[in-house]
Amino acid sequence: MRRMTMAVVGCGHLGAIHARLLAARDDVELVAVVDPLPESRDRVASAHGCRSYAEPRELVGVAEAAVVAAPTGLHAAVAVPLLEAGLDLLVEKPLAASCEDARAIAIAARRCGRTVAVGHVERFNPAWQSAVGRAGAPVLVEAVRTAPFTFRSLDVGVVHDLMIHDIDLVLSLDPGRLDRVEAQGIVATGGHEDAVRARLTFSSGLVADLTASRISPIPRRTVTLWSSAALVTVDLTAKTVEAITPSEGVRTGSFVAASVPAAERGGLKDRFFSDVLPAETVTVADANAIAAEHDDFLASIRGQRPPLVPVTAGAAAVEIAARVLDGLECTRLGGGRRGGAGRVPTIPLFPHRKTG
Repeated sequence: MRRMTMAVVGCGHLGAIHARLLAARDDVELVAVVDPLPESRDRVASAHGCRSYAEPRELVGVAEAAVVAAPTGLHAAVAVPLLEAGLDLLVEKPLAASCEDARAIAIAARRCGRTVAVGHVERFNPAWQSAVGRAGAPVLVEAVRTAPFTFRSLDVGVVHDLMIHDIDLVLSLDPGRLDRVEAQGIVATGGHEDAVRARLTFSSGLVADLTASRISPIPRRTVTLWSSAALVTVDLTAKTVEAITPSEGVRTGSFVAASVPAAERGGLKDRFFSDVLPAETVTVADANAIAAEHDDFLASIRGQRPPLVPVTAGAAAVEIAARVLDGLECTRLGGGRRGGAGRVPTIPLFPHRKTG
């Protein structure tokens, strides 16, 4: 197989990971990295024996495809000219910091006939894929994503930094049109929102309760899916899936707890999660989700299949994030309440808005 020439734009924490993984592939030649900071780009370029550039436009004629891992606010300014120059792109999440920028990338990709995949890496987490396979059609999703403060991604708040992962996971369940948003937040570090809890209600009836915090001392990445088929909790960090499924008695309605004779209740209580609601915990084989993301992107630009997270899906997640920020009521930690983020509602364009 011919090696694809690729580059990485942005040599921060995540860009360096992309560069390392791409440089190790047999089907890719990492030809260049780009960053405005000489020390950052030269460090990564030296580690992988590739060229380093200060400007993305220098990639034209050098690379066939690129990973865009620049700060979120720069994604459109980087991506659109590269698409127009003929490069296919994997753009890190979120696709953009605004609906307008997300649309600009999507329109440029369509106009230029280029592939854009979006780096919503949790879609490639094997624990999530296992959980979805067990959950059936969820009616409620509860997601909790917390992390300590890292001083990274300060150009955006926690909605774009962390919650957007779970917004994308919810949208992957095809929940229909977003009908209602309720959101409360905390500002603690003097800039954007640092902790948010949002409830999203969709036209299908699905309700998603999302909690995200980047000021938590305890990191956590869990999602619980409630459906008629099962109650499934996935720990995206530990790669474990806990599933509670109904026994035949529960499915048919023949099991009624109040009808169990008193003499049998003690023994049945001990067997409840084997006989009544069988519970199972599965540890999923670990895998490098970013490497799987690269596999998917390369397969898509070689024409084998569309990307798992196409540009329209990334733009849809940005739209939902904008809706959350538009309805957000924030409280300043150590101060008082302030109003919402003042985001302007946008005209529906992407799949989560479709009716029917």
